[in-house]
Amino acid sequence: MKHNVRDVGSILKLLLKNINAEDPVAKKIIISEWQDIIDPKISKVCYPVSFSKDDVLIIEAISESWKNELVNLKPLIMKTLKTKFNQLNIKDIKIV
Repeated sequence: MKHNVRDVGSILKLLLKNINAEDPVAKKIIISEWQDIIDPKISKVCYPVSFSKDDVLIIEAISESWKNELVNLKPLIMKTLKTKFNQLNIKDIKIV
């Protein structure tokens, strides 16, 4: 009899995917672990507020000038999130 040995993390990830819970979990991780996920230079000037129902990440900037600058950084933020959370379908980032 051959046993298929897997680590707990891979089993949990498979379970979450099978019950379609992976997206909400990943979204909560993005919200709660923002400073560990995004470049420190960016994460110091903004923070995630929520995800809209249509999969738009809403980010709040610390000032109006940073809000304008973050518009230029949206592609970099999006690339980082898609690289680390490729299972998510983040459609856009709204900066408030």
